[in-house]
Amino acid sequence: MPRTGSGGGLICRNGSGAQCGNPPLPLRTRSLVGLLPLIAVELLDEQRIASLPGFKKRMDWFLAHRSDLAVHVSYCSRSGAHGHRLLALPSRERLKRLLAYLLDEREFLSPYGIRSLSRYHEAHPFELNVQGEHKTVRYVPGESDSHMFGGNSNWRGPVWFPITYLLIEALERYHHFYGDDLTVELPTGSRNRVTLLEASREIARRMTRLFEPDEKRPPPLPWR
Repeated sequence: MPRTGSGGGLICRNGSGAQCGNPPLPLRTRSLVGLLPLIAVELLDEQRIASLPGFKKRMDWFLAHRSDLAVHVSYCSRSGAHGHRLLALPSRERLKRLLAYLLDEREFLSPYGIRSLSRYHEAHPFELNVQGEHKTVRYVPGESDSHMFGGNSNWRGPVWFPITYLLIEALERYHHFYGDDLTVELPTGSRNRVTLLEASREIARRMTRLFEPDEKRPPPLPWR
């Protein structure tokens, strides 16, 4: 039976439990899972760091000797404005690339929050053949069109309030560190540049639209 490997690909095992010779196969879907590294962000206060000499010693060593990891995996730097350090998975450049997808209305940004699967897959479903079986992942924002996962389409389009809340909170933390110097297009491609704080408030505003009364149409559903 195929299963998901640690690298996100499929690993095939035969009936005896031995791994087959086929290499892992990555599933290249544009999913909310790919945006979760944005949530891994924390601001470290310099005074708090100074009160933890063991932690400060290890952090200083890391910054001095493993800058290669700080550039490509994590980002840890000092902000002159308030003396905080940012500890996060994406670097500034990777953060901007991720936000370009997050804030794209053709991808993850919906009128009511952040989609769990990119709308790109509505016209471009992901297709895969596994052991003679044809599998398809497409954007399904409403009722599921298959019996997969018990007919649940949660990972194929609908907005998730808890994850969207964490993304909003993360954007606020990034803004606290970068300030007005870091701006993004909202929505992507519009040439309308905003700060990350303004982007977080716009996402929150879109979420509240789910509960706004409108006599011209029925209440909107939280997956469109």
